[in-house]
Amino acid sequence: MRKSDKALLPRPPLVQCIESRALAFQGWPANTFVERLWTQRYNVSGHYAAHYDWSAAGRDARRASSFMVYLRGEGEGCEGGGTEFPMLEGKTEGGWCAFVDCGRGREEGVAFRPRKGAAVFWLNFDEEGRGVKETVHAGLPVTKGVKVGLNIWSWWQRGLEVADLREL
Repeated sequence: MRKSDKALLPRPPLVQCIESRALAFQGWPANTFVERLWTQRYNVSGHYAAHYDWSAAGRDARRASSFMVYLRGEGEGCEGGGTEFPMLEGKTEGGWCAFVDCGRGREEGVAFRPRKGAAVFWLNFDEEGRGVKETVHAGLPVTKGVKVGLNIWSWWQRGLEVADLREL
């Protein structure tokens, strides 16, 4: 399913700042916190098969959203390794080709290019708590070099209080 190395990050002030910025980007939603951050390294042939980021810990807690942040990729000797969403329609005009693979020759789906400093964000559940099927995605194989990514996952938990976040 996955061919990569991964590491859980410690939480010094810089990482806590990244977590806060991720929540701010989302408008500081109530009852939401950021899971500990993970990095992953994909060497040549590294990939991640199609999957969802849906995750739930019962009816009252779920992984609400995802960020895929590219820390190393295109422009640094990396080729391939895009993040593909086969059920989403991609844009191929204007400046989009700097961020998505416009030369794929497929009529369906979109693959985001792993550009250092870029990120992809999506919601995993709809307003009624159902997983969004269109968020199925895959890490395409790296064909040259190394891709490094950072996962930022936000969790919604019913009744979570701000004071509870100090313990995470």
